[in-house]
Amino acid sequence: KVPIMRDEEKEVVYELAVEKKSLAEPALQTILNKLKKQKMSLSHNYIQSLCRVYVGICHQLGDLEKARLFCYTLLKEDFPRSDQLILFIASIWSEVFSSESVINKAIQLVARQHAKGDVLKCLKTYLNWEESAPVDISMMISSLLWAIQLCPQMEFQLSEKYGEDLKENTWQYVFAIDLLCSYQKWCWTHDNIISKELWPIMDNWIKNRTGNGSISSSSNIIIATVLRLIGHLGQIGLREGFFPAVENISSVIGVFLQHAKEKDVAWGVQLAAAYALFDLGPSNPSKILEAIHAWKALNPISLPSAVLKGISEVNSLLTCTEEQKIVH
Repeated sequence: KVPIMRDEEKEVVYELAVEKKSLAEPALQTILNKLKKQKMSLSHNYIQSLCRVYVGICHQLGDLEKARLFCYTLLKEDFPRSDQLILFIASIWSEVFSSESVINKAIQLVARQHAKGDVLKCLKTYLNWEESAPVDISMMISSLLWAIQLCPQMEFQLSEKYGEDLKENTWQYVFAIDLLCSYQKWCWTHDNIISKELWPIMDNWIKNRTGNGSISSSSNIIIATVLRLIGHLGQIGLREGFFPAVENISSVIGVFLQHAKEKDVAWGVQLAAAYALFDLGPSNPSKILEAIHAWKALNPISLPSAVLKGISEVNSLLTCTEEQKIVH
């Protein structure tokens, strides 16, 4: 039986999305924060209710993108019975899943992996899934990695906050791979993607630089994408408690960043390495700060605000770590 919105939930949606529209965005953020922080302690019925209200508000506002991002979050953060939550969203607003984007394809693939029994049957109906077996997750990840290498963007996107950043299309690939790898868990991701796919791309790029010194702008984009991807995937290891393995990764990137200026590495690639280190901050805050400050000292130019924010966040992590040591 597919859950439907209760009358009181409909009233809340109408009040926030129609009568007091200015409160809609704060309400959505509050619901999302509550779900993320308390997903393991809230009852499933209450989680379902919050999800119904969240998607109901998005539907009333016509905000498909926010509803899609919500589905992504439910799956990536491994919410209890996420397949049922996805089914509810599909039952009231199937257009959420109508996009041809790689992220939407990843969402549907992971949802299909989670779903069993009647939930799977209903999702097949709502989303017109074919009876044939779904695409293998590892195959989809491989195809996305090939796409990043074969069809890269030719230039960085200038961003006031991030400096030289990846373009939106490239980020779609990063987020899609991140979701698929989150489902596969850390050990598989480390052994099959980081070790066998991403590090070899980095190694080949470094060897080519040493060989002829001329690097195309497109290959710089590929390496920046690989670095940002490593940062995101490393967070899977942090969530699962594999701190030593993630620390090994952050130390390699730290050394790379400290020598980047003398090796004349493109600025967009240097920034990508810095942002990857911020993503991996909890693995070893003091070593990461040491690498960042050494790099910063060699670059007197004004740094993007996101770099300064990242330094501040890792500083806070270091302070918390030191305070915990004192307590224990």
